[in-house]
Amino acid sequence: MADSTINQERLSTGVPGLDELLGGGLLPCRSLLLKGPPGSAKTTLGLQMLISAAERGEPGIFLTFEQLPEQLIADTAGFGWDVNALADQQLLKVFFITPEEILQNPGRQDNRLAMRIEEWTQQVGAHRILIDSISHIPQLTTGENVRSAFMNFILRLKALGLTPILTSEYVGEREQSDIDVYITDSVIYLRYDRGGIGRPEARQLEIIKTRGHKHIGGAHPMDISSSGITIYPHTYPDVAAPTGDSDATITRLETGVPGLDDLLDGGLAEGSSVLTAGLSGTFKTTLAAQFLLAGIKDDQPGLMIAFQQDAAALCKSMTGLGPDISRALDDGKLNILELVPGRDQAEKTFYAAAEIIEAKGIKRVVIDSADELTAALGSEDEFRETMLWFLRRLRALGTTVIFTQRLSSVSGRNPLSDIAMTDLADTIIFLGLVEIESRLEKVVSVLKHRGGKTDGDLRSICRKPHGLEICDRFIGLSGVLEGTAMGQRKEKIEKIFQPLYFIRDFLKMARDPSIDADKRNRVLENISQQNGRLIEVMGEYFDDPKKSESQSADNAGPESKA
Repeated sequence: MADSTINQERLSTGVPGLDELLGGGLLPCRSLLLKGPPGSAKTTLGLQMLISAAERGEPGIFLTFEQLPEQLIADTAGFGWDVNALADQQLLKVFFITPEEILQNPGRQDNRLAMRIEEWTQQVGAHRILIDSISHIPQLTTGENVRSAFMNFILRLKALGLTPILTSEYVGEREQSDIDVYITDSVIYLRYDRGGIGRPEARQLEIIKTRGHKHIGGAHPMDISSSGITIYPHTYPDVAAPTGDSDATITRLETGVPGLDDLLDGGLAEGSSVLTAGLSGTFKTTLAAQFLLAGIKDDQPGLMIAFQQDAAALCKSMTGLGPDISRALDDGKLNILELVPGRDQAEKTFYAAAEIIEAKGIKRVVIDSADELTAALGSEDEFRETMLWFLRRLRALGTTVIFTQRLSSVSGRNPLSDIAMTDLADTIIFLGLVEIESRLEKVVSVLKHRGGKTDGDLRSICRKPHGLEICDRFIGLSGVLEGTAMGQRKEKIEKIFQPLYFIRDFLKMARDPSIDADKRNRVLENISQQNGRLIEVMGEYFDDPKKSESQSADNAGPESKA
């Protein structure tokens, strides 16, 4: 692929997203093969290239072996394409032919099909020709005869100044050794997955080769709508990680959760990706929503991509956490995209999200949740590919994204082992449940924070009237990594130890031989008071057997007391 062709004149395909993959479009007079299984939209893609050019005033030719005029008109009308109108304006010529007509004296002047194409090309100045499909041609003859005859026909079309677009089928696994792949200049493979229960159909496009210019490889999602085909290029902009040589180089965003920024060394890095993972009911979505609302308060618009929740339900769940939700939606400061697995195409939603983010300058995004996204895409590999593209796109825009992940359990000595795709996140916030003094508490811990300091402290997180808040620290926690953590609150431990400190100091004073009897008696009285206080405090947190006996006696009847 020579660099000298990069700046050559290009022909736009007219297919959104495809020119980007082709480095700007098609090279004139270079053949393009569209190859795929039945139903993969080969003909539709070729027709869109042809008709979109005709609608821009560039005439084209359509050679078809299979479609009758009535069928062609009906099929294209569904996309808003008027074949009859383009034909009347001499912008589109349709030839219904047999495969034999292509191979009849293909390199000689007496090939009647080539003569008709040449005549019409000279009359109107056609630039493109679509041949649908060439799959039947190899069946007409064998060996080098097929290759030579078909190549001569294509060369003759190029000599007329035409850019040939060909369609061809493969059944089962694709065959890159097929003759059509060798004799054409560029090859595009189309894939089609019919989907299943809870999973929509999926289409992909992959450019295999392009002679004379560069292209972007890999499989890229494709969608068919009422306006035609759209390609969603999975291209990755070169961006720097959201870290620097010092804290001063990092712009931090407040999370909106009091106390959490302290655990995150001042907040989340701008342009970073954050994963909040935890068991059901541990405030994952609420934390993410508070992050969005904190941005709205500072005039930073936000976007939430939600699965299986409508906007009304989301608004209701966010009410009372900060700014007025209805007003934020009306003002465009809060944007919500819904994606229902089995109905909506995930890639389409993410491209729509990227356009909204760029157009509105959105700096905060929430994806709730990664579990449903994996189900919508069908596999972890596709989830990973989509998330990589989306996260790099957002990082290039300086947008920070939080995506949530539901854990079914936390086991083993490393909680990160239960969290999927940890390498995609710059920061991982773990939300879990622990037993504290015979009470189930919700806790938060920062397991990973790229470019920032964190001590991994396990802190209580609770829902207050104004929203979430980081509360107490814990002392003596055990079993945290096994998912059966137990411990005590730091403030309660301090309340227990304080009387002990006083008793220790008073005993030290009482041992001093130089103090008089009155002072020693006062010290002993203080020791007695602190001892009583200690018994009272301990009784609040633990069962007091003496208190239980006293209560039992008070509750007993007169006969029992007697």
